[in-house]
Amino acid sequence: MKRIMNVMAIATVLFASCMKNSSTPQNTNGNSTNSTIVTGNFSITKFTDNNSAEDKTADFNSYTFTFTNDGKITAINNGVTASGSYTEKPSHEGEGAKLTISFGNAPLNQLNKSWQVDLISNNAIHLSDDNTASGEVLEFTAQ
Repeated sequence: MKRIMNVMAIATVLFASCMKNSSTPQNTNGNSTNSTIVTGNFSITKFTDNNSAEDKTADFNSYTFTFTNDGKITAINNGVTASGSYTEKPSHEGEGAKLTISFGNAPLNQLNKSWQVDLISNNAIHLSDDNTASGEVLEFTAQ
């Protein structure tokens, strides 16, 4: 009986140690990437689409983007407001954290993608394509 108890105790310890840590990764300011951590007004400071040579940053120079706690993005350009949404997915089983952006109309729908999170802080959001060869990046900076 003692031997069975020892085997069960060892099995329990091994099972517990083999379980993956389900906590979310930490970003540069200590906030988890699975919750809305950045709120406020941002502007796009870099956007390359399809390849690194296709710089479309200037297309969004006059926009102000606001990320809210409820998964919404508001884009304001010359007094015209457009609404979009975003979702966050924490890193999991070797896949990096993702931020998926969705807008309905052009030109904002060019931002639609499930982006890899490279950095999220109170002052910046840096995103990239998970295929580094594409050279696609999207960077927001706090205003």
